[in-house]
Amino acid sequence: MAPGRLSGILSKLPNVPSSNLIVGMDTMDDAGVFRINDTTALVQTVDFFSPVVGNPRLFGRIAAANSMSDIWAMGGTALTAMNLLCFPGGKLEVEVIEQILIGSSEKLVEAGVVLVGGHTAEQDEVLFGLSVTGTIHPDKAKTNSRARVGDTLILTKPLGSGILATANKANPLPSAIMGPVTAAMERLNMYACDVLNDYDVSAMTDITGFGLLGHSLAFAKSGNVGMVFNAEDIPLFKGVMDYVEDYFPGGSAQNQKYVGENAYIDPEVGENMGDILCDAQTSGGLLAAVRSDQAEEAVKAIRESGDENAAIIGRIVENPGAGKPRLIVFP
Repeated sequence: MAPGRLSGILSKLPNVPSSNLIVGMDTMDDAGVFRINDTTALVQTVDFFSPVVGNPRLFGRIAAANSMSDIWAMGGTALTAMNLLCFPGGKLEVEVIEQILIGSSEKLVEAGVVLVGGHTAEQDEVLFGLSVTGTIHPDKAKTNSRARVGDTLILTKPLGSGILATANKANPLPSAIMGPVTAAMERLNMYACDVLNDYDVSAMTDITGFGLLGHSLAFAKSGNVGMVFNAEDIPLFKGVMDYVEDYFPGGSAQNQKYVGENAYIDPEVGENMGDILCDAQTSGGLLAAVRSDQAEEAVKAIRESGDENAAIIGRIVENPGAGKPRLIVFP
């Protein structure tokens, strides 16, 4: 669902107020955070989607990495998970279902997350994902509403997975192009989160369905700040510029509408790059606001931990004021 419409619906839902709800739906954060006691809060999230690759086992690994990512985007520790699987009964070989679930479990084992159950339903389309529960200290949740002016923005994975996955469905792309994309999608954000937990991070999110600019807008609105990006520093997947014109996904176009006049993209950046900044990602990287004097050291540590494309891409600035764009992209 388009982010603007989704936020409008969520604002109308009746709810039970609680002083223990640390992070709810109002800030469009990655997960909910609910205080259990003075030292422990639950972090809860759920996500599922249709296959982004043809290999069912790889799809399972990507779906699990994507679902668990929201826990790490809050700075939490993932503990348990439940599978959510929809499939066309009688039309899908049982081996395909088996491979999806095996792939997912491989990533749960890698993350040390316990599978405690799940639910299946028959429908026309395959959908798979997980609900995940984790924990965090109530005072340490990396909610996107706490972004601090002067902080440096770090992105841990390249952009463009939505465009390249769409192109790959139409005509299989060379492994030199799709290999790094699938490797990044199944890469756990746990590793980058573990590194960033050693630094002064004021706010964090992961870049998924709303694209870099869509998630950044929620970041900026919740924190009452602005954000400036340097386009040339933003890491991209190899080949994405060759496919963006023909394979920009329709869902990503909704992200452009949501961002609208809230973003100013310098004409020298180019229309293609503007599209990539709104490209819906699957299991994308973390976007973290880090104290500026720690940013370079943090990027080095993230790269050494395995996310080799991590980069400084911009900074947090003061709210530019009513009627002015919250997000600015320079060449």
